[in-house]
Amino acid sequence: MARMIDWRCACGRVQQDCLEAVDASRECPDCHAQMEQDWLPRVRGDAQWDDNTAVLVLVNDDPSCPRDVRVRYPGQHSARVPDGYRRVHLRSLAEVGRFEREHQVACHAMHFDRNGRALDDKMVGNH
Repeated sequence: MARMIDWRCACGRVQQDCLEAVDASRECPDCHAQMEQDWLPRVRGDAQWDDNTAVLVLVNDDPSCPRDVRVRYPGQHSARVPDGYRRVHLRSLAEVGRFEREHQVACHAMHFDRNGRALDDKMVGNH
C-alpha cells in the first residue's frame, strides 16, 4: 500500500509529497544519511464547544408546524428567536450527527470533501 510521505534529513533537506510504500526508507541525495519521515503535528481542539463555537439551530416542537419549517438555521448566534421556536446548541460532532439523523438533515459544509464532492453527489468515476 502506498501513501504520501514527507521526508526530512538532519542536513536540512526536505522532500515533500513522495508516494512511497508504508515501510519505505529513503537516503538523502545530499549527505547520503538516512532520512526521517516528517510528521505534521496533530491539531487538537476542544471536544465540547462553548456557546460561541457551538452550532445553533432553532427548533419548533409544535406538531402542527409544517415539517419543512420545524428547524431553522440562524446566520448568527445573536439572531432573534421567532415565537414557538427554542434555541438548541449542538456542542460536539456527536450531537451534530445525532441531530442530523433525528431531523433527516445534513450539514453540507461539514460533509463536503476537498475533492469537491458533497453528500448528494451521484456521479462516480469517469463520466
